[in-house]
Amino acid sequence: MKLRNLFLLSLIVFCSSAFSGGKTDKILRILFVGNSLTYTNDLPALVTEIGKLDGTTITYTSFLLPDYSLEDHWNDGKAKAEIDKGGYDYVVAQQGPSALAESQSLLLEYAKKFADVCKKNKSKLALFMVWPSKARSVDHDNVIISYTNAADKTSSILCPAGLAWKYAWQLQPELPLYSPDNFHPGVAGSVLAAFIIYGALAEKKDFDFVKYDNCSWKNEITNERLNILEQAALKALNK
Repeated sequence: MKLRNLFLLSLIVFCSSAFSGGKTDKILRILFVGNSLTYTNDLPALVTEIGKLDGTTITYTSFLLPDYSLEDHWNDGKAKAEIDKGGYDYVVAQQGPSALAESQSLLLEYAKKFADVCKKNKSKLALFMVWPSKARSVDHDNVIISYTNAADKTSSILCPAGLAWKYAWQLQPELPLYSPDNFHPGVAGSVLAAFIIYGALAEKKDFDFVKYDNCSWKNEITNERLNILEQAALKALNK
């Protein structure tokens, strides 16, 4: 009888997994640390929306202040104190483009400080690579190098949004990723960054779970452009 009951239990578990596609709900708690490149278009909410489409519940807290670098956040002390409370799976952090040599050094120095605090509190630092202003497009490769190097040397997760922007423009040069000020992201630019952040944290190999009609941005980004954003994100994540 016990053997029969065990068999029936196993069958129920198998059938449940089969009908659900083997997909289980996940919960992620994220702390966002950065500046206006993150709070423009409410990037944390976009990441949360993409997670929800994938069956992942994301709760988050944000420390986002205009023109703040990681050095500013470190000296302010509030982000560090929040990390010290514990309970975060990831700390997603960014500063400006950081293409110049001095800025690259500062990014690395303070990424290391935040990475050490994260490690002590059982969370993982994820560096959100941004992009240069349109006027400084010549710096794009140095932005990519700066964030890639900082993530590598601090054993942090790299969220290569700046690289994905570059790939998106290779696919469609006129793609409007900037807002009118040619530095902050437009909606498409923020959605692409959200794909990158969620994709990097959840280790996604595709975005097939994103259905156009269910997206909050469907009135601002065409389905054709959404496909380009997904292609660019996957290429950057799998580089």
